Amino acid sequence: MSFTSLPMIPDFQIRKPAKRLSLDQVRDVVRNHLEKIRDMEGPYGSYRMGIGQRPDLYSSCDVAQIRTIWGEDLQTDLSAKQKTEWIDHINSFANKEDGSYFDRYNHSKFHANGMTIGALGPLGGKQAYPVRLYDEFNTTDKIIPWLENINWSRLWPASHKFWGGIICYSMSKQCKDGWLEKVLDWLDQELNTDTGFWRKGVTYDDRHQALGGSVRIFPLFEHHHRPFHYPRQVIDSVLEMQLPNKRWLIRLGSGFMHYFELDALYALKYMQSLEPGYRRKDIEKAVREYGSQVIDYWHNDKEDILNRHPHRILSAIGTFGLLQQHLPDMFFDDTTWTDIFSDPRFTKTYAVEILQ
Repeated sequence: MSFTSLPMIPDFQIRKPAKRLSLDQVRDVVRNHLEKIRDMEGPYGSYRMGIGQRPDLYSSCDVAQIRTIWGEDLQTDLSAKQKTEWIDHINSFANKEDGSYFDRYNHSKFHANGMTIGALGPLGGKQAYPVRLYDEFNTTDKIIPWLENINWSRLWPASHKFWGGIICYSMSKQCKDGWLEKVLDWLDQELNTDTGFWRKGVTYDDRHQALGGSVRIFPLFEHHHRPFHYPRQVIDSVLEMQLPNKRWLIRLGSGFMHYFELDALYALKYMQSLEPGYRRKDIEKAVREYGSQVIDYWHNDKEDILNRHPHRILSAIGTFGLLQQHLPDMFFDDTTWTDIFSDPRFTKTYAVEILQ
């Protein structure tokens, strides 16, 4: 019998099982860590910056948002006493003079304003005092000069004025007629139509500024259901920025699940909701490749993120939420996780503000 008469053996390839991660397991691990940093000698809702470290404002706000993202309903899951203690603890950091908050983890007053609104909304609380930070831009006469004066070359840090200022005020009962339309019209005019980022004609300090900053403006369009006209350009820009290691951030010592990765995932998810068919396979490939690295990181080096400030744990939890929204087969749970940008519970200024 000749070899040529032998039946052909199929050319099977041995494939590695697809990587998957149970977010329920992530929740259990992080919840256990959060209990270790809860201030057992303080009020409920007081959390420490790390094991053996002191409590601070941001840790308390971070944990409220973390627990909301992964599916807890703090208003129904907590007792009245627990909610009151948590709210009062957050407000113990408030400045009576302008309604801002101190002990801000080296962030601006606007950023802290956004963090407190993002925590108090899910808790059903209110801020301690009227917020005067909006006085800089809260009329149609003030807003355009204020926008023009932003340092657009360093848009990533400057965009906190949008996230904790413009967006928060746009959701306020105090927001004046015509104000939001004027802001959005100006933003439409100043968009770089080649990249989908702000601001046209600007030279950025580094490669991160345009994406890191624009992502904190996109929610203004998303939450107010305002048309955004250049989703394809944003998708192209974000995909082009992905590095050979499948990350988007170039910064040593930054940890693997940084806010910049969250920014990229949110930009892709929001823009894909506007243009569902555009480069769908490319987006899935980019997210799946990064997600594969995240799974390895979580299995092998999760202590790296747990040992950081809770504000960095929040970035990881929001990243997991966006990975699940992109790839529910790969990042699975019975609950749909949200994220810090798309979840409307984090921008309920109208519910938490004190008017006078």
